[in-house]
Amino acid sequence: MENLNNLILTLETMTDAHKRLLELAEEKRTTLVEGSIQELQSLINRESLCVTEIEKLEQKRTQLVQEYMSQKGLKGQSFSLEELINIQNDATTKTTLHDIAKPLRALVQKIIYLNESNQQLIHSSLSYVQYSMGMLVRKEPAIGYGPNAKNRYSNMLDAKV
Repeated sequence: MENLNNLILTLETMTDAHKRLLELAEEKRTTLVEGSIQELQSLINRESLCVTEIEKLEQKRTQLVQEYMSQKGLKGQSFSLEELINIQNDATTKTTLHDIAKPLRALVQKIIYLNESNQQLIHSSLSYVQYSMGMLVRKEPAIGYGPNAKNRYSNMLDAKV
């Protein structure tokens, strides 16, 4: 029973950590739209610390679930939270675990969605920068030798005003 109580506390801590990560992802989205590089770097550092905390909590959760399942006589490499909920005989414990798991899953889904959205924003920004640089930077010359292999290109930096 002690393992189960520790597991519940760990899951609640994981939920809090995921809420913080979600807030950081939302802040990152705003920062990406505004284009503040310094703020983005700060957010990435804080996000990294949060992810490290979540990874440690996940390792602890895995260990606690493994120990609990071993006490129940079940063997396996890893067990999901759903499997843990399904083997519960006590309705209160089952409800408690379900009430923790449902918002945790929702948080993870929101984080995934925001991270994908942020990734698209970053990709769009990079595409714009590459396009802008292409307008300003000289293009690669054609490969060839002799008088016919002249540079037949120009760019904005080479233009005479």
